[in-house]
Order: sequence, then C-alpha cells, then structure tokens
Amino acid sequence: MALDQLYFGNTLYSYMIFLIFIFFGVFFGKVMYIFLNKYVRVLAGKTKTKLDDVVLDAVEIPLIIVVFVLFFKYGLNNLVLPDNLALWLNESLTVAITFAGVLFLLKIVDDIIVNYVVPIVEKSENTLDDQLVPLMRKLVKFLILIAGLMLILSNVGYNISALLAGLGIGGLAVALAAKDTIENLIAGFIIIVDRPFKLGDWIKWGGKEGIVEEVGIRSTRVRSFGDTLITVPNANIVQTEIENFSERRKRQVKATIGLTYDTPVEKVKRAKEIIENVLNDHHGVVDPIRVSFVEFGSFSLDLRVEYFVRDFGFDFFLNTKDEINIKIKEEFEKENIEFAFPTQTVYYKKE
Repeated sequence: MALDQLYFGNTLYSYMIFLIFIFFGVFFGKVMYIFLNKYVRVLAGKTKTKLDDVVLDAVEIPLIIVVFVLFFKYGLNNLVLPDNLALWLNESLTVAITFAGVLFLLKIVDDIIVNYVVPIVEKSENTLDDQLVPLMRKLVKFLILIAGLMLILSNVGYNISALLAGLGIGGLAVALAAKDTIENLIAGFIIIVDRPFKLGDWIKWGGKEGIVEEVGIRSTRVRSFGDTLITVPNANIVQTEIENFSERRKRQVKATIGLTYDTPVEKVKRAKEIIENVLNDHHGVVDPIRVSFVEFGSFSLDLRVEYFVRDFGFDFFLNTKDEINIKIKEEFEKENIEFAFPTQTVYYKKE
C-alpha cells in the first residue's frame, strides 16, 4: 500500500498521523481561545473580584501554546527521527513550554501590581511609593525574564553554575564598560531616596524645564511645555542644580509702572497709594508687598512694584495679574494719573 511506503525512515501513514496531531493542536487551541473568551470570560465578568479576570488574561495565550505543544509532542511519537533532530525538537518543545510559563508569570504579576498594588498606592499620601511602583514593575519583569532565560539554558544543556561563574569573572570588565549605566542606576536610587522632586512636579535643570512624568532606573522622563518628551540620564540630573517650581508656596511678580514727567508729587504719592490698596484688597495677593518710587527714567517716573500671588496654579496666577492690572488702570483713570510711554523731544536749531 502507498501508505506503507517509507520516506526518510517513516511511512506516509506516520506522517499523516503527525499532521493530524498538528491539526488538532491548532484546532483545540482555537477552541480553547473561543471557550475562554465567550464563556469563561463572561462568567468571570459577573463576579465581584478582579482576580479571576487577572488569571484569565494571564493564562489565555500560555494555555494555547501548551495545548499546541502537547499535540505536537504526541504527534512526534509516531515518527522515527535521527537522534540529533529528535533531541533538538524535544528541547525546542521544552523551551516553548518554559516560554509559556514566563509569559504567564509576566502577565499575572504585572496585572496584580496594576489592579491591586497601584490603587493602594494612589490612596496613599506618600509620594515615594508612586515612584517605587514603576521601578518595582520593571525590576520584577526583569527578574522573571532572567529566571526564564536561565531555565531555558539549563533545559538545552548549558551548565548554569559554570555560566554564573563566568559572569562573575567577567563582571569587572562589564562594570567598567557600563560605567555610565551604573552611575545612572545609582543616581536613580539617589533621586528616589533624596526626593528633590516627585511625579507631576514642574522642575528646571540645566536650562531645560518641564513636568516630571517618570523616574526610571536609568533615566527620568520630563514632558516639556512644548509637549515633547525629554529623556534625561539620572546622573545628569543629580549632578546639576534642580529648581522645583512645584514646591514654591507663592509666585513672585515684579513690574515697573512709569508715570509721565509732568505728574505732580502729590499724584505720584497717590499712585503709590492706589497700587498698595489694590494689592492689599486682592484675595490672591500675599506679603511682602513693595511699591517704591525708584528712578527717574529716560521718559518716565518709575514706580517699582513687587508682590506675591498664592500658588493655586498657573491659571490663578494669570487671572490675579489680569484683575490687578485692570483695577490699577481703572483707579489711575479716575485720578487722571497718566502712564508714560517712550517719547523723545527733538530740538531743531536754525542757523
């Protein structure tokens, strides 16, 4: 019979059985996917806890991989293969199972952090944990990946003990080569412990400024006011002066108001009084308030005005300045006090 003919050491019938197992692997993988999403997920959505949803999300893809691998492995049992090829295929299947396990752990640990740890952190008044949670997520993922890689290498025949020893010997060379990276790691730890700023703070450093979005292991990400994302190595931030605008309690305003030179002394005094009254009467202004006649300018009598605005946000700051400026203008018009503007007097001499 044609099915009994040998091809590369196996009958055509054996190849057909192998292909049937592969087909069933794909088929049952698809059935498993539909069953999990159309039935199990609906039941999980009706429960009060999120844990079943977390487990379902984590197990979905790894379970499909395991189902296919099992069918593939049983299909291989019907074939007679060269020792090297059989060993390679078995090791590959083991790697696939390990990979599925790593995917499961990565997903379930990350979802547990997002659904259980993050809400607790958000309710906490301590801002340090807001910075630690993203670092913890990355660190846990990194450790899972390293453990998975070690397990895969062990399954394919590598001596892990010898590999770790080799890494220890080469550690010094790696450390020297990765000097900048290590500096950034240490600087990131310093930022978290010393806390010169926190997430959401408006900072300025080295001529740049923006809102802190993330403090990472190696770098800090800052959103500029042009809506670009600046990624700064942690070492660069630690080594420079940092100005944290979010930590200020009030915003300073300095202005110069010029009066015309024909303004009488009495009206200069009245102008100072008006400005002081306007500032003292506004609910957004806090001490110190300073109004002084400081200079005879090139075209004006200059009044120096300095005051502080409560730090209730940038919009509040702008609105406060707007209201104060309008009120000063209204009061000056009532008193017939004129603002100066740049003027020049030109004399023509006739010969």
